Amino acid sequence: MGNQSVLLRQYDAWFDSAGLKGFLARHLFGTFGLWATSTPLVRLPEELSLTTHTVHLDIGSGTGALARHLSLRTGSSVAPVLVDFSSSALKIGRQNEPLGKFDITINPHLLQATATDLPLKTATFTLITCGYIAKHLDKTDLLKLFSEAYRLLAPGGLFLLWEFGPSGNKKLDRWNSFVLSRYVSKPILRSTETLQELAESVGFDFYEDARLRPFLFPPIPRASILTGKPPDGIELPDRLRN
Repeated sequence: MGNQSVLLRQYDAWFDSAGLKGFLARHLFGTFGLWATSTPLVRLPEELSLTTHTVHLDIGSGTGALARHLSLRTGSSVAPVLVDFSSSALKIGRQNEPLGKFDITINPHLLQATATDLPLKTATFTLITCGYIAKHLDKTDLLKLFSEAYRLLAPGGLFLLWEFGPSGNKKLDRWNSFVLSRYVSKPILRSTETLQELAESVGFDFYEDARLRPFLFPPIPRASILTGKPPDGIELPDRLRN
């Protein structure tokens, strides 16, 4: 990530700020934000048929609200791994309530790392989620993120990525970019079709628009993609290949 050091300082400053600015960061990237700004993700356990054996990696986890929710809803028997490059976000995550049946102050599985270089074992996870990271990556680094997800995903696993996307109206996109860059660097808005092309380029055999239900707040379009690896020994029919 070319602007990694700048972006990291921006996010840490946002989380650590006093007043309204810090309040917004801690809540938008926490449980309130999950329900207010990412409501479609609340139903992932049902929509992706997650089980107690799901091994979850959340890239760009913030304070861990999504992983906490999925763990509680599935009664997970495996502690998820939460990755964020902001030490301030992870610090807040460590202070939060137990993660499912796991006390994250004892067994945190919180890792400070970039989305493009993850020091984790190959073919480990059956679910990888990544939200609101792509807008900060140029094409080279976004390809690295997709490559890392492909490497870390176990056979039969799923990778779900969502991000703010373009509206198709240049003036509206400029306004949306202004809103999203209030405290951090200007975003890169990409379409679902662009994300699908990147998934194909790193080797994913299938991918589709995740068709997450509308995100209500902020009223900015999202792009999303669901992709993955078929289980070992199973060849995808032609109709599912891209």
